[in-house]
Amino acid sequence: MFNKKCIVEYDGTDFYGWQVQKDLRTVQEEIEKALTKIYKETVKIHGSGRTDTGVHALNQVFHFKNQKYLENTALFKGLNSLLPDDVVIKQVFDVPLDFHSQKSAVSKTYIYKILNRSYPSALMRNRFWWVRWKIETEKFDKLLQCFTGEHDFSCMCVKKSLKINNVRVVNFINVCKENDILNIEINANGFLHNMVRNIVGTVKAFYFQNKTEEDIKLLFESKDIENAGATAPPHGLYLKEVHYKD
Repeated sequence: MFNKKCIVEYDGTDFYGWQVQKDLRTVQEEIEKALTKIYKETVKIHGSGRTDTGVHALNQVFHFKNQKYLENTALFKGLNSLLPDDVVIKQVFDVPLDFHSQKSAVSKTYIYKILNRSYPSALMRNRFWWVRWKIETEKFDKLLQCFTGEHDFSCMCVKKSLKINNVRVVNFINVCKENDILNIEINANGFLHNMVRNIVGTVKAFYFQNKTEEDIKLLFESKDIENAGATAPPHGLYLKEVHYKD
């Protein structure tokens, strides 16, 4: 048995997320169809985690096992020749049999992109969240930094998606503005459903409501998403990287 690790980039615009769903186009299904043609048998893959409808990935990770060995360059070329234009395999590796794209991960980094100017973009409308009112990076960052560290993030997830344990550790949040683009990078040891989009949406709402770090503290204490801001749209979100132990 051989274990392959693959890095994939995709444009989530025309997908109903990563995970296979009946009668809906998903990234996982497109990759499995291509692998099944190559191996001439059904191949199932395991991703590092799900991404939702409209969410993009710069470096999603998946693995699969098979008894037939294919050389990595041949597999790389074969997959990219069969996949649609909005899915691209970037790298293929041989990994130990105990490697698991999700269970072996130690953290993930997402990036959220905001187009911050008075008018939208026709060409990039599926790539950024357009916010027309001016955002001062320093003030925005102060609110975002309240989400770093270890917290119960129940207030950042709808109740039906909450886990038994909703404590996560956000290792860092980096914010930078390049011309009209505000980039928000968030790394954590794990994420609840829509957690990044809820953090960004809440900070945007609180920022324009002139709320303070104390208001975010009270939000955490409430453990209720009803006290948060509206969820940021999916098209501004990118899975940037999945981190593993060396």
